[in-house]
Amino acid sequence: MTAQISDTGLQPVDPHLGLSRCGLISSLLAMVAVGLIVYSLFPASVGGPSLPVEVSLDYRMVDAVNGQGPVATEVVIVKNLEPFEIPRLSIEINGQYLLFRDAPLLANEELILPQQVFTDKRSSQRFNPRKYEVEDVVVTGQLPSGSRGVIKVDYIDP
Repeated sequence: MTAQISDTGLQPVDPHLGLSRCGLISSLLAMVAVGLIVYSLFPASVGGPSLPVEVSLDYRMVDAVNGQGPVATEVVIVKNLEPFEIPRLSIEINGQYLLFRDAPLLANEELILPQQVFTDKRSSQRFNPRKYEVEDVVVTGQLPSGSRGVIKVDYIDP
């Protein structure tokens, strides 16, 4: 039997053409990976339950890294508003500078972080509050239900 060209000039598809098991598994894994990457890059746009924290910016005295005593600096303050702890906390400034916290945010705890401790996701550069303005802060953490809570606070109107 010979293949014939239809009036449209296209070849008919071979009915025995198929996808191998390995190809199918690879395709499914790639779709899951892309979904997880999109979810991790855009947590606020993906949605989800709200994280019960209060986020604010301030200028406070914090202990210097070099041990020379407290210094006044720009800080991000995250306060847990609930009577339960929030593990797996991540805080992001301007969608680019990130900080992960190993210890959970305890019930009613106020976390004060100098803005200079946030590092660029793509490099090891630190956030410089004298050079850049904080446009937004996104905080994510695990809720008691196991789901991931998200809160985004905008500081500059679009």
